[in-house]
Amino acid sequence: MDPGISFATLLAYNTDENERWKRWFAANPAALDLPCDVGDAGTVRKLLLHIFFAELVFASLMLDQDRPNVANLPQTTLDELFAISASARVKFDQFLANGTPEDWSTPRPMGFRDLKASKAKMLMQAIWHSVNHRGQMATFLRQQGFKQNWVHDFVLSNAME
Repeated sequence: MDPGISFATLLAYNTDENERWKRWFAANPAALDLPCDVGDAGTVRKLLLHIFFAELVFASLMLDQDRPNVANLPQTTLDELFAISASARVKFDQFLANGTPEDWSTPRPMGFRDLKASKAKMLMQAIWHSVNHRGQMATFLRQQGFKQNWVHDFVLSNAME
């Protein structure tokens, strides 16, 4: 048995966390517009946009598509904001279903600076980036009196059940 964890499992965890956050923000809409300096976002809403847009950029790169333009994305409502991540998930799943071993391992230009990365590294970065910033957001919101009603730990998620 391979003791490694699959990208599909990590994406399932990411999706599960996003769904919990969406329900939480629906019940706590005032938290979205709190001033927030995490990632220089400015507000919690803009931090979510940063998280989800990064997912979409990496997902698009993995499918050899053009980088999306954040200004062209609907992002006003909670549904629109979280739809950005859902769109990225569709693209990630498409790559998981069709990516060749060469696709996974060949370094590709990322479209900024002179950075190149394999698509495996891009996918890991997208997941890690989301987990990292959601953790910062959770801490920030608790400090502002907005406690979440679930524990964010992987072991307590629905992934791998």
